[in-house]
Amino acid sequence: QDIASSYFEPNRIAKIFLGIAMALVEIKVILDFMCPWSFIGLRSMQLARERYASQLNFAVEFVPFEYDAPGKYPPEGTDWSEYCNSFGPTKAKFLLEEKLPRAFAIGKELGIEFRLDRRIVHTVDVNTALLVAQRHHVAERFAELTLAAHFEQLEDPNDTKALASRLEALNVAPDELMEALKDPEKEARNWERTQEVRPSLRSGVPQFEIRCGGADLCAEAVGGPTSPTYFEEIFEKCLSRPEL
Repeated sequence: QDIASSYFEPNRIAKIFLGIAMALVEIKVILDFMCPWSFIGLRSMQLARERYASQLNFAVEFVPFEYDAPGKYPPEGTDWSEYCNSFGPTKAKFLLEEKLPRAFAIGKELGIEFRLDRRIVHTVDVNTALLVAQRHHVAERFAELTLAAHFEQLEDPNDTKALASRLEALNVAPDELMEALKDPEKEARNWERTQEVRPSLRSGVPQFEIRCGGADLCAEAVGGPTSPTYFEEIFEKCLSRPEL
């Protein structure tokens, strides 16, 4: 398994040196940069993980996902409200008056300030950048910063200069990103990856898969990845089955 993007608790090496054995928690995140629930899920997982940083070791792997087929959005993107209205009056009412306000309220509790005036775009380039970051063990920080820039600051997540600058700040050479973005097969690979993952989704995205040396604990967890409590309950189970 490629866990090149792994998050390792800062004191892990010291604990290993001292002979303190802790269970390894492997977390796989199927993430869509256009989905507010992906931001909520990632932030919730991070907050929960802080509680267990001295008790468990964590490795996180990302799989970028794009919900809509290529060509759905114009190059400049689609206004979020307009996107919701495209589903017809009944679903638009549900999305704009119930689902999004609920997401915004949950986000606010987690310190996220969502803005309705953002635009929905295809995510080929930012997904490509995430895979570059993953090769350098900085995918989680890259994803966190990119989600915040898009949802809170209205940044186009595919902005090449912003992506290059963010990766450079994480000690990834911009040339590597530029080379990846030149790949003529990037769009096809992006969609193929999405199609490969889609059958495994239990519902929508984000999807978290958390293993402590066995089955995916999220598959039987109650609720969804929308609060730190959801992840804390899973991490508690990991404490009961340490890898010694």
